[in-house]
Amino acid sequence: MAGLPGVRRIVTDHTPDGKAIFGQDEVLRPANPVDPKGGPVPEGSLIPSFTSIFRTDTHPASPQGPWTDPHGKLQNLVGDTGVTCRTVDFPPVPDGAPETVNIMHRTLSVDYGVVLEGEIDLVLDDGERTTMRRGDVVVQRGTVHLWNNRSGANCRVFFVLVPARAVRVEGTGEVLQGTDTGHLERGKEGWGGWVTGAEWERGMDCLQGELFVLRDQDFW
Repeated sequence: MAGLPGVRRIVTDHTPDGKAIFGQDEVLRPANPVDPKGGPVPEGSLIPSFTSIFRTDTHPASPQGPWTDPHGKLQNLVGDTGVTCRTVDFPPVPDGAPETVNIMHRTLSVDYGVVLEGEIDLVLDDGERTTMRRGDVVVQRGTVHLWNNRSGANCRVFFVLVPARAVRVEGTGEVLQGTDTGHLERGKEGWGGWVTGAEWERGMDCLQGELFVLRDQDFW
């Protein structure tokens, strides 16, 4: 199945005398989020493709001066101090695949998600789900969840992630920590020798202290 087209990124800037200009205008090709070289996801893989559009590193953010291009770089899902903006392309899960094709995860952030193309199910930890379609918007407030594309077609979701405090359970005082997604920063070398080359291509994840060996369709 052919993937979705690239994302046109336009970044404005200022001249030294304060005039507004278009600083950058280019098409970004979706990348494999665990490939240190920023290459595409292998053909036929069910690993989602990331297009990292922009990331700030301070709050309030600085709207001028040089900035670091995040696209194709290894990075965690959420920055510690700034806002992250990306699109994620979710390939469809084949019919008959088990529900465990995606993993539950929580980020310490408030996320704004907008479906740009296709449709996808957003599933919570008790199995409750809702189908999001083109134009639908979700505000995700630190909840544990997974994404599950059963539509038969690719789905693109635009995300803006804002760092947030951890959720505290009102009844018990328990603090709900985020899922370790450090493998997105470490890349292949971050697996500490757990994986063979073939296993790396299929993808792995270390979640809440237990090792999960994941097939392509299990990755996200």
